Amino acid sequence: MQPYLAQALDASSTFAGAGVGWIDALRRAGADAYGEHGLPRRRDEYWRYTNLNALLDESFKLSETVPAIGLPTLPHPSVAGLATYRVVLVNGRVQPKLCALDGMPDGVLISGLEDLLAAAPDRLEPYLGQIAPLEDMPMAALNTAFLQDGMAIFIGENIVLDKPVHLISITAPGEGAMMVQPRHIVVLGPKAEATLIETHITATGGSSFNNIVTELQLAEGAKLNHFVFQEEADTSVHLSGTAVSLAAGSFYDSFVLQSGAAIGRSEIRAYLNGPGVDCRLDGVYLGTGKQVVDNTTYVEHAAPECRSRQVYKGVLDGQARGVFQGKVHVMRDAQKTDGHQLSRALLLSPRAEIDARPELEIYADDVKCSHGATAGELDEDSLFYLLSRGIPRTTARRMLIEAFLSEAIAEIPLLAVAEDFSTHVRQWLTGHIDQQADGAGT
Repeated sequence: MQPYLAQALDASSTFAGAGVGWIDALRRAGADAYGEHGLPRRRDEYWRYTNLNALLDESFKLSETVPAIGLPTLPHPSVAGLATYRVVLVNGRVQPKLCALDGMPDGVLISGLEDLLAAAPDRLEPYLGQIAPLEDMPMAALNTAFLQDGMAIFIGENIVLDKPVHLISITAPGEGAMMVQPRHIVVLGPKAEATLIETHITATGGSSFNNIVTELQLAEGAKLNHFVFQEEADTSVHLSGTAVSLAAGSFYDSFVLQSGAAIGRSEIRAYLNGPGVDCRLDGVYLGTGKQVVDNTTYVEHAAPECRSRQVYKGVLDGQARGVFQGKVHVMRDAQKTDGHQLSRALLLSPRAEIDARPELEIYADDVKCSHGATAGELDEDSLFYLLSRGIPRTTARRMLIEAFLSEAIAEIPLLAVAEDFSTHVRQWLTGHIDQQADGAGT
């Protein structure tokens, strides 16, 4: 039997919604898909650069208990100071005492998924399990087999949510290796607008495996800004799979900042299903030591006159490894498609490595598509220019790296998020670049 499948099969009868026909069928579909495929391997197209042997080296057990912890100090003060609707998960389970959901407008529902599975499964049936393709996303299949808890958001037609939703996911492993399998669903009605911020952190030591699946459905004319900050401990494996369905005239803007976890992977699949869709996928990643930081995207243009943009920038030090796989698939009827993707990486160490694989698959005639990937060291001419003006080498390097990343961060429309992401970059450089320079006596 495939790793972890027995746990899912044994536990599923105790999960909320057990006995409801469509929920049982969905969990079984996930178990069957994962049972046929198992953990991704290098021969899999979207996993050829990221090795998951770490999930075989330890026996991760599904978290059965939730420690009684308070809300920790968050690593981004500007976002922490925002007025938000707050949803807090500890070890994959929603903690009502830590949430802040008062004052929601009529037509808005923000809830724990487990509560809806138990009390109102009919509300979920048209949406849950409808976007993420289990046959192409084996870790989403495993997550579906474990379907238990997470966050659910429903925003009605023409509603502009008055403040962001902040999802705070805290892993707090105990003595043994711990696994969590949260599932999130976000549904925006026609012309609805919202902002979703995610924070992923680790509260205690120990090994953890966080396998997250998020399904986003945007109806005609809906708009969603989605910002993700992943700063889990270096004893964790963090796998995130997001699938988003975009109807005509909708807008989706995603930005992912990854600097945590031993293995951190963000996979986003966007399906542009109606004309006039605008989809933006951006990210910044920072890696050091032996970290693996993976950004994998798939954008399917299925309708005409849609636009997609992808820009990912990374800085890698030590023996860190970065991955960018981005595919834009333009179907035959998707005329007047405008699709662009770009991957750029700075390698600060001769042992750092980047695998970049941008790809276009185009079946329409009238399109404007481009892709590119660059990787290299800091520009010596720019560095020399700064040094010649009396700027110390360490400061000059920091200035160039910050300028390289700030171009991407400047595209974030929410100022608090942009400020915190910029601050985190500076702190990361202080902890890695400056200390290296000090140790080398420069």
